[in-house]
Amino acid sequence: MTYGKKGGQWLGAIALVAGALTASGCSAASPAEDTTAVVSQTVEAASDSSDAVEVSSLMRGLNALHADAVEGFHCDSSPDITYVTVCGKSLPATVHLDWTGCAAPARPEGGKHGGGAPGGGSGNNPPPPQDGAGGHGGPGGGGGAPEGGKVCGGPNFGPSTGTVDITYTYSSEGDCANDVTQNQSVSFQISRTADDGSVSKEEGTTSSVATLVASGPPQQKQTQADVTRTHTDASGAVVSSVHLTGSMSTAFSSDTPPIRTVNGTYTEVLLDGSQGTVTLADIVRAPRNVCHWPTSGTLTRASSDGTTHTLVFGPDCGTATLDGTAVQLPNPGGPDQGRR
Repeated sequence: MTYGKKGGQWLGAIALVAGALTASGCSAASPAEDTTAVVSQTVEAASDSSDAVEVSSLMRGLNALHADAVEGFHCDSSPDITYVTVCGKSLPATVHLDWTGCAAPARPEGGKHGGGAPGGGSGNNPPPPQDGAGGHGGPGGGGGAPEGGKVCGGPNFGPSTGTVDITYTYSSEGDCANDVTQNQSVSFQISRTADDGSVSKEEGTTSSVATLVASGPPQQKQTQADVTRTHTDASGAVVSSVHLTGSMSTAFSSDTPPIRTVNGTYTEVLLDGSQGTVTLADIVRAPRNVCHWPTSGTLTRASSDGTTHTLVFGPDCGTATLDGTAVQLPNPGGPDQGRR
């Protein structure tokens, strides 16, 4: 059975790093991209594509669908979904998402996203907007920096075009007397064009295993990922690339939609052939309509030359430190962000 979702539901923001972070913070005048920012963007593309069904709460049934929680369901207003009956319950078998020119949703009117930390809100009651330092700035920009910090500048990537294909198989020992094991495979390709004509593209595959306890959505998920992010200039020449292979462990809260806590390790290979490792430690992600960015957690890169760079998210939505320097993360989606 194929299900076409009706109407103009929208999902949360693109949540990928759109600006440049330099080793000493952020420079609004610099068009260059920092590798740590690019790696964070690439990891999030793989995580969001792999977790689209869980984050949107589709596993709880169509009546519980929260299309505002993750990019793919926001951008495709008529996703193709097929189902299979497993132990008497109808579960997704395939999901196909396909969209063009999808902008990130606007922030709550007159405010900035709140902290979005676990327990701060769920479902239709996200934390209320907060004014003051620590929130996003105007559309397409980074807003005011935290005291002593800098605003992340660089290319301002606009609306996205992409495809996500998800396939599931299920198994249960003991003629459904035991928990159901869910195996998932995902392929995705997402691109965005910046205001300078350059293009950012993330593409790759993931494979995951999870357990559906009492026929409910998974509480834990183990994922293997292979993802490449390529940045080309306006002429189509490759400016930079990063190839990540590795694994993630994702814990989903009981909220609807859920909050994710992600841990993982990746190997990175850059365009010049240099290699390094990436470690994700307790990165907490609220639904996209609550906050574009992780609200806590650490991403650490150890390069082959012995240097280490650490991006620490929080404590407010849109704030972070890079190598100990406070930075303000940009509001993604470009100047024309909003509902399609």
